[in-house]
Amino acid sequence: MFKLTPPKIDLGQTAIENLFINDFMPAANGNYLKVYLLGYYLACSGNSSFSNETIAKHLTIDISEVVAAWHYWQSQGIVKCIASNVNHSEHQFDVHFHSIREKYVESGTSIPAVKQRKQTTASSKLMAALSNPHVKKMFEDCEFYARRMLTPQEKSRVLKFLEVYHMEIDLVVMAFYITYEERAIARNQLNYIEGIIKNWYSASIFSMAALNESERDEIKHYQLLREVSRALGLNQRQIPSEVQNAVVGWLESQNYDEAYILYVVKQATRRTNNPNINYINGIFNAIAKTGAANVENAKQYFEGKTTVPNKKAQPNSKVKRTKFQNYTPKRQTNIDAIIEKKTNRTNR
Repeated sequence: MFKLTPPKIDLGQTAIENLFINDFMPAANGNYLKVYLLGYYLACSGNSSFSNETIAKHLTIDISEVVAAWHYWQSQGIVKCIASNVNHSEHQFDVHFHSIREKYVESGTSIPAVKQRKQTTASSKLMAALSNPHVKKMFEDCEFYARRMLTPQEKSRVLKFLEVYHMEIDLVVMAFYITYEERAIARNQLNYIEGIIKNWYSASIFSMAALNESERDEIKHYQLLREVSRALGLNQRQIPSEVQNAVVGWLESQNYDEAYILYVVKQATRRTNNPNINYINGIFNAIAKTGAANVENAKQYFEGKTTVPNKKAQPNSKVKRTKFQNYTPKRQTNIDAIIEKKTNRTNR
């Protein structure tokens, strides 16, 4: 027996037709079903910025499977795929959802009449949400960082962040902290907060644990960036984007070990007066042709290759002195002698 427990908090819901559950769901592929439900949810939310790439990333499936799912549902007659006027790629198209009830009526199938449900207003949703102590605490924390009370409209928008982007409450509070405390954004703060949350959504960060893990990876990359910049003789406070992209590529695309990267960069920069990223990449490619990308193989590659001497001033080299350095101060007179001399003049 199945029973429904009345919810204590209402953050919105998406109504799925019973005909879909009874007639279409049992025969559908599992991923096809996920694509339909998520797409239908996004269509009901009214947000047009989502795409098939969004669905693929959110469900962690290939974009081709998302496209195949929509073609399947189109063959079932409950959606229609319409090519976009802007994008012409095979996975960029608009999806229109049909009412299954209307399709059944058009085909002559008898459908029992359904009473229209009264839609929940934004104010009633907000009141229901505030009855949840966790949501109430979230708004208290957000208002603390904003240094003011949030309006009902702003609170409703914050609730949308939880609903649309599937964020944990703590992440919303963190977005407020970053906006008001760390970056001191003075205008359009809610738009800025939503931008932060969108970036987290795109990076598949939905919890504080995932955010902390992402920050640890960034710190790890930053430490390696500083070491590489130091070896290249660059300013470690303002690392060029070319160097950042190269280091990330070595780590993520080439799967190079950190110790291997540092060894090659340091050894390569000792063998030229003008080290740069293209030169370093050439060294990496040359080592790869000789064998595995590891420190042992790199040592064999660099054996016998001459290093460039450092251009430091020799100990006995004569340094040209400036006019300021050649300045000879005038002879200093003892202050006690001056005082004694003035005293003798006064006593005469």
